[in-house]
Amino acid sequence: MAKIDRRTVVAGLGMMVVAGIGTAATPSRRLVDEIPPLNLEEDIPQRLGDWVIDRAIAPILPAPDVQERLNRLYNSILTRTYTRPITTDRLMLVIAYGADQADRTTLAHLPEACYSSQGFQISGKRIAKLGLGAREFDVVQLETRRGSRMEPVTYWTTVGTEAVVNEAARRWARARYSMRGLIPDGMLVRVSTLDPNAARAFELHAGFISALRTGVSPATAQRVFGSFA
Repeated sequence: MAKIDRRTVVAGLGMMVVAGIGTAATPSRRLVDEIPPLNLEEDIPQRLGDWVIDRAIAPILPAPDVQERLNRLYNSILTRTYTRPITTDRLMLVIAYGADQADRTTLAHLPEACYSSQGFQISGKRIAKLGLGAREFDVVQLETRRGSRMEPVTYWTTVGTEAVVNEAARRWARARYSMRGLIPDGMLVRVSTLDPNAARAFELHAGFISALRTGVSPATAQRVFGSFA
């Protein structure tokens, strides 16, 4: 008889539990109706540390079909380009917010799919830990390329007040809210730069994310960074 991998059994049982919770519980209240509303334009400052909005560069919008899908998935999308006047550094920030994260479709358009649909190749993907204050914060790092354009990407997602970086964690988070009768909101936070040196880009991203963490109000930080904040 073939030996059964204990990790496979545990993972399978976990998915069965999540599926069972999803079937048994029927959320009837939205978390977004019980907490202060989120206004991305107002709640994300135009200056974050020594980063300021670069008004000379218009944000690059997705292709029309991609934009249409994003509009169906999210209630609001913030797209900004930040720069540091003392350097030539430029960085793109995208925050997509959805009020209903009851099922897996609402955060389905992750950067891997978004960039691939626009002709980019994903040459590297990893989970990285950023030091924010005295704690570590998990993010996903991607190396993307389309022709000569190399765009390293750092991102994470939230479900309610939980920051998560993979689908299993997103399912567990939704299940826990479902047990409380709540439909959570959620968001995708993405930072990227044009840089052939991925290591340098990810270091720049980490510095900007730290400035974002300290630059927003405590209430907004909890929404953007989850309970980590």
